[in-house]
Amino acid sequence: MRLEQLRYLSDIQYTNSISKTANRFFLSQQSLSNNIRQLEKELNVVLLERSPFGVSLTKEARELLALSDPFIKQYDDLQNQFALQREESPDEFVKHIRIYCSSVLSTLVLPKAIALFKKRYPHTRISVKEISYRDTFSFVEKKACDIIFLSINEEYFLEQLAQHDVSTFHYNIMLTDRMVACVSAQSPLAQKEIIEQSDIASHLFTYLNIVPLKKNNANDSNLALYNSHNIEFHLRALQEMDVISLMPRYVYTNLFDSKHYVSKFLEGAQQTIYHATIYPDKTPNPIVKELVNIVTSLI
Repeated sequence: MRLEQLRYLSDIQYTNSISKTANRFFLSQQSLSNNIRQLEKELNVVLLERSPFGVSLTKEARELLALSDPFIKQYDDLQNQFALQREESPDEFVKHIRIYCSSVLSTLVLPKAIALFKKRYPHTRISVKEISYRDTFSFVEKKACDIIFLSINEEYFLEQLAQHDVSTFHYNIMLTDRMVACVSAQSPLAQKEIIEQSDIASHLFTYLNIVPLKKNNANDSNLALYNSHNIEFHLRALQEMDVISLMPRYVYTNLFDSKHYVSKFLEGAQQTIYHATIYPDKTPNPIVKELVNIVTSLI
């Protein structure tokens, strides 16, 4: 069992795709498949279930990741801490890091990440500004900040990359995620296995800081009741109305307790959500990269 094999399997749980995970790790599909088969042979279990709609994890695979994911995060954190300790004269690189943020995921971990970072770089000032996803690439072009954290659906992100000169900046995908539908445990929808498009069309719905997905090819995706990362609004809406709140699975897992709220799969093939970083400079400052490494290790 090798660490990279566990990383591949962990990524597949979000992409549900051999090809997407292979692309993310710069592997051929054949090489990735061979790695998974070797792991299956070693453990004498089946890890992936294949269907016309992609691949999904078996019960054994989920049990394996429940044990291995904490280890992988600890390993990454060890690497980051070691890199920080080896850095000489860090304050010569940058005095002020300007962070622009359009990501609930990052706001979950940024305070802890900054606290860890400041222990190593006490003289580096950090400022954080919340922005809309619509402004992300204009700020990149203006080089208005040192790093941008964003959560964004795959289709919109790729559209923006196609429209801008990617040779002038650098980006990195920290986590690949899936959209889920969150409802109150008291809602009649909580009894359903899957939230269908007709449910979304007939209910008030909110988007938690994600570029809206179109409903049934209709151009009314911006008619959501609310589209922001104000967590309190989404919580109150779910408590007081029969609302469907659409959000990344990672955010639901970390912010919404399973006693009062439940998450449901959405009907049809759902777009992938990218939790990403964009550096306005093609060659990011090493100290800024250290901060991003800390954030990534905490996810």
